[in-house]
Amino acid sequence: MSRRNTTKSENRKGMIVISVVLLVLCATLFVRYQSLKRQYEINAETIARLEEEKREEENRTERLQQQEAYQQTDAFVEETARELLNLIRPGDTTIKPNEE
Repeated sequence: MSRRNTTKSENRKGMIVISVVLLVLCATLFVRYQSLKRQYEINAETIARLEEEKREEENRTERLQQQEAYQQTDAFVEETARELLNLIRPGDTTIKPNEE
């Protein structure tokens, strides 16, 4: 009978060791899962922010292209000449303020 008790005792110890190892593995997997889940959330937020920045830059590029196209027109040249250089077209009437 002592051999039988020893075998049961050894089996019980073996089962306890296996259970402890399984619990440690489960705990490790759970911690790793939580870490990966958090990293995924951070990456998703980063992607959303970068996509928004990309849209803003695309809008900015479009506005700059429109401005560049406008600057190549005669209307822009005329407007700039009138405002910055105080030039007038032939036939325009200018009004000077009285200097007293």
